Amino acid sequence: MEKIKFEDKMKKLEKLISDLENGEIDLEKSIETYTEAMKLIKECDDELTNMEQHVSKIVMENGAMEDFEIKE
Repeated sequence: MEKIKFEDKMKKLEKLISDLENGEIDLEKSIETYTEAMKLIKECDDELTNMEQHVSKIVMENGAMEDFEIKE
Protein backbone atom coordinates (compact mmCIF):
# COMPACT_ATOMS: atom_id res chain seq x y z
CA MET A 1 0.00 0.00 0.00
CA GLU A 2 1.35 3.43 -0.99
CA LYS A 3 2.02 5.87 1.86
CA ILE A 4 0.00 9.06 1.60
CA LYS A 5 1.99 12.28 2.14
CA PHE A 6 1.16 14.34 5.22
CA GLU A 7 0.11 17.32 3.09
CA ASP A 8 -2.29 15.15 1.08
CA LYS A 9 -3.82 13.83 4.30
CA MET A 10 -4.37 17.39 5.48
CA LYS A 11 -6.05 18.36 2.20
CA LYS A 12 -8.33 15.32 2.42
CA LEU A 13 -9.13 16.14 6.03
CA GLU A 14 -10.05 19.73 5.08
CA LYS A 15 -12.38 18.36 2.38
CA LEU A 16 -14.03 15.93 4.80
CA ILE A 17 -14.56 18.69 7.36
CA SER A 18 -16.05 20.94 4.69
CA ASP A 19 -18.42 18.15 3.63
CA LEU A 20 -19.54 17.68 7.24
CA GLU A 21 -19.98 21.42 7.81
CA ASN A 22 -22.10 22.04 4.73
CA GLY A 23 -24.75 19.60 6.01
CA GLU A 24 -25.70 18.34 2.56
CA ILE A 25 -24.85 14.67 3.16
CA ASP A 26 -27.17 12.15 4.80
CA LEU A 27 -26.68 10.73 8.29
CA GLU A 28 -25.04 7.47 7.18
CA LYS A 29 -22.55 9.29 4.94
CA SER A 30 -21.92 11.81 7.73
CA ILE A 31 -20.95 9.00 10.12
CA GLU A 32 -18.63 7.45 7.51
CA THR A 33 -17.07 10.85 6.78
CA TYR A 34 -16.64 11.60 10.49
CA THR A 35 -14.99 8.20 11.07
CA GLU A 36 -12.61 8.74 8.15
CA ALA A 37 -11.77 12.24 9.40
CA MET A 38 -11.00 10.96 12.90
CA LYS A 39 -8.70 8.30 11.43
CA LEU A 40 -6.84 10.96 9.43
CA ILE A 41 -6.56 13.21 12.50
CA LYS A 42 -4.97 10.34 14.46
CA GLU A 43 -2.55 9.54 11.62
CA CYS A 44 -1.54 13.21 11.25
CA ASP A 45 -1.13 13.63 15.01
CA ASP A 46 1.06 10.52 15.17
CA GLU A 47 3.19 11.79 12.27
CA LEU A 48 3.60 15.22 13.88
CA THR A 49 4.61 13.65 17.19
CA ASN A 50 7.15 11.46 15.38
CA MET A 51 8.53 14.45 13.45
CA GLU A 52 8.73 16.52 16.63
CA GLN A 53 10.71 13.79 18.39
CA HIS A 54 13.03 13.45 15.41
CA VAL A 55 13.61 17.20 15.08
CA SER A 56 14.23 17.56 18.81
CA LYS A 57 17.40 15.47 18.44
CA ILE A 58 20.67 16.74 17.04
CA VAL A 59 23.60 14.73 15.82
CA MET A 60 26.82 15.51 17.59
CA GLU A 61 30.16 15.60 15.77
CA ASN A 62 30.91 12.06 16.96
CA GLY A 63 27.62 10.80 15.46
CA ALA A 64 25.83 10.45 18.80
CA MET A 65 22.25 11.69 19.09
CA GLU A 66 21.52 14.21 21.81
CA ASP A 67 18.40 16.05 22.90
CA PHE A 68 18.20 19.54 21.44
CA GLU A 69 17.83 22.29 23.99
CA ILE A 70 17.83 26.03 23.45
CA LYS A 71 20.13 27.69 25.97
CA GLU A 72 19.10 31.12 27.05
